[in-house]
Amino acid sequence: MTSSIKAQVLKTAVLGLGRIAWYFHVPQIISHPRFELAAVVEPLPERLREAAEKFRPGACFATCEEMYAKLKPDLVVVASPTSFHRQQVLQAFEMGCDVFCDKPLTLSLGETDEIVEAMHRYGRKLMVYQPHRVTAEASAIKHILSVGLLGKIYLIRHSVASFNRRSDWQAFRKNGGGMLNNYGAHFIDQLLYLNQSKFRKICCELRTVATLGDAEDVVKAVITAENGVILDLDINMAAAHEVSPWYIAGSCGSAVFDSERQEWNLRYFDPAELARINPQEGLAAANRTYGSGETIPWKTKVIANKDFSDIDFYEKCLEYFSGGCPPFVPVDETREVMRAIDECRRNAE
Repeated sequence: MTSSIKAQVLKTAVLGLGRIAWYFHVPQIISHPRFELAAVVEPLPERLREAAEKFRPGACFATCEEMYAKLKPDLVVVASPTSFHRQQVLQAFEMGCDVFCDKPLTLSLGETDEIVEAMHRYGRKLMVYQPHRVTAEASAIKHILSVGLLGKIYLIRHSVASFNRRSDWQAFRKNGGGMLNNYGAHFIDQLLYLNQSKFRKICCELRTVATLGDAEDVVKAVITAENGVILDLDINMAAAHEVSPWYIAGSCGSAVFDSERQEWNLRYFDPAELARINPQEGLAAANRTYGSGETIPWKTKVIANKDFSDIDFYEKCLEYFSGGCPPFVPVDETREVMRAIDECRRNAE
């Protein structure tokens, strides 16, 4: 923790007591000595009663208006369904509060730009929850990319596959549901973060297959970054077989992730050890052979995920909201994710 972090406890209000608030945000807040669960807001009375008994917040409210009339939090955690984010984030800014918002920030790039403008106008802080930046898996990938064994990286593929006949609110378009907003907001952010480059173009296909709603449950997006790297995202909630979640390819080798063993398998060569081959431009292949006939001096390396640790996201929140540290998820990077999601939908249409 840096010395620029102030000593005060952040009075925090959580909006919405659904899955992400119940299993992550509220437990993190009450377990952290520098956060105080000052209030929770939830329209369902049975959930308010549950929260009062389990988490003992400072106060429980059915609406944001009731909450703001009684107290002014330092930080508002927006954990409600996506369709409420725009209104609730803007209201928090108007009330003089900083905001930590669940992903995706809004339903569209236009709404995101409206929020960013309001953030600057009111002089408030905003950060979006992007937990896939802080996993041991992401730290391992950053290490693999940094050591250079694979040469110049040209492809990073992330695949998620399972069979899920989804029937909750995220299965319906009217609620801002679908796997592009859901998993896509996570993994597009993760890929852009790992590659450290904005995107240049996107080709995307969206399908509605196994879900019980009308929103997409299959997403295939090929994102070409400005630095030339291909970011290949495959989200399939209608798949009978699991697939390898990660494949990273470079000019000198590749890395695949074994999810069962939780380890990375690298196969690569040292360019200095390759034999010299003279290219032949004539149309008659020498000796009628296919390929050059060379033997690649492959090397292998195993990198274990257990050698890397998850990062505490709420520590990152503390550094930003209570101190002078820059945001772990800068708002311009959040805007780039929303721009990518908008372009995925436009291209798929």
